[in-house]
Amino acid sequence: MRWRLLLLPLLAATLQAGPASAQRSDETAIVVYHMRKGDSLYDLAQRHFRRIEDYVVVQRLNRIRNPRRIAIGRTVRIPKHLLRHEPVAARIISFRGNVQLRREGRLLAVSPGMAVREGDELATGANSFVSMGLPDRSAVALPSQSRVTVRRLRKMSLTGAVERLFSVEQGRAKAVVSPLGEEDEFQISTPISVSAVRGTEFRVRYDAATERAATETLSGEVTMSGAGETSRDLPAGFGAVAAGAELSAPVSLLPAPRLVSPGEIQNERELAFALEPLAGAEAYRVQIAQDAGFLEVVAEAVTQTTEVRLPPIEDGTWFVRVAAIDGRGLEGMYETYGFQRRLNDISGTVAESRAGGYRQYLFRWRVMGDGERQYRFQLSRQEDGGDPIMDEVGLTEQHLVVTDLPPGTYYWRVMALQFADGEVHENWSPTERLTISADQ
Repeated sequence: MRWRLLLLPLLAATLQAGPASAQRSDETAIVVYHMRKGDSLYDLAQRHFRRIEDYVVVQRLNRIRNPRRIAIGRTVRIPKHLLRHEPVAARIISFRGNVQLRREGRLLAVSPGMAVREGDELATGANSFVSMGLPDRSAVALPSQSRVTVRRLRKMSLTGAVERLFSVEQGRAKAVVSPLGEEDEFQISTPISVSAVRGTEFRVRYDAATERAATETLSGEVTMSGAGETSRDLPAGFGAVAAGAELSAPVSLLPAPRLVSPGEIQNERELAFALEPLAGAEAYRVQIAQDAGFLEVVAEAVTQTTEVRLPPIEDGTWFVRVAAIDGRGLEGMYETYGFQRRLNDISGTVAESRAGGYRQYLFRWRVMGDGERQYRFQLSRQEDGGDPIMDEVGLTEQHLVVTDLPPGTYYWRVMALQFADGEVHENWSPTERLTISADQ
C-alpha cells in the first residue's frame, strides 16, 4: 500500500484557520458519480443531497439538459459540500491519567466505550494516554502531552465513502489503519502537513514551539511531497522532518534497541529496565502497555541514558516497547517484549538496645506486594555476603533479634520468598552495613 503526505506552507494564521481551511477544501472538492439504471438527477437530490433544490447546481455544472433523463454510465461531477452525510463514531478503547475530551466548549468525563464525535478534541496530560478505535478496527493512540482534534468522522450518503480526519495540534499520534475502500479517506494532519493513508502503521508528531513536524513509516510506503516540486518516497523504516515549507531527505530510522535481561521479573517498587547502547541514538523511548498492540499504554519515559525507571504498576503480564531517537528527533523502529510484574520489594532497618548488660540488635524488614512469604536472613563480615556468620532460613516474621555481636563491621540482607499463583519468587533486599564500636 502507498499513501501520500502533502506538506503545506506554514502561514501566520494557520493555527487559527484549521476549521475554516477544512470548510474551504470541502467547498471546492468534487465527487465523481457514474449514473446507474433508474437514476435521475432529481432522484439523487432527494436521496443524497442536503437540499433537493441543489440539483440545479449540479445540472448547470455538468451541462445536463434534462435532469430526469441521463444516460446510464455518464460521469456526473457533484460538489462535495452539497451531499448529505451521517456521523461515524469512534470509541474510547482505553485511557489512563489526565485525559480531557472537549465537546462544543464543554469538558466531558472520559470512560471506556465512550463515543468520540466529529468536532471533539482529546488532550492528554503528563504521563497520560488514550486510544480510540473505529468501526473498521483502525485505531488512533495519543501518548502524554498531546492534543488532537477530530475534524471529520462521517459517511457520505451517495457513495458510502467514510472520512476520518484527525488534526495533531500538539504532541504525537500513532495510527494503525485497516485497508480502506477505494473512496475512503484517513488523514492525520498537523499545521504544516497532511498524512493520507491507505492501510499502514505510522506516527506523526508536531511541535508547535519549533514549528517542526515529523512522520515515521513503520509499515507500508509513503510519498511525501513538499511545497514546490520536492517529493520523497519513504518506504517502511524511513522517516522525514518538515520545518515550515522545508522537507528533509528520507532518513533511515534507527533499528530497535535491545533490552538487557528481557525475561527478568520486575519485582521492585518501580519498574527498572536496562538497554544495550545503540549507535546513533540520542535518546530512548520506553512504553508500558497491557496489550501487545499498545492501545492500552499505562506509562512511558524518554531517557538519554540506557537505564530507565517507570512508575509502579499492578502485578500481572505486561508488555514493554523500546525505540531509539536519533539526532533529528526521528523515533526509530521498535521492539516489544512481554514481562512479568510481581511486586516483592523488600528493605530493612536495624536498631540497637541494651537488656541485662547485653547489646541487642533488632533487625526489621518491610515488604511490598501480595502473596504468602518466608524470609531468609544473612549476616556476614564480607560486603558480598560471602561466608555468612548467620544464615537463618524459613523465617515467617519480619524481624529478628541478634544479641551481643562483637565490635566490627557487618553486612546484612534479607531474602523474601513469595508464594503466588503456584510459583515461588525471590528477591534480596539491598545489602546494609552495620558498624559496632567497642564499649568505652
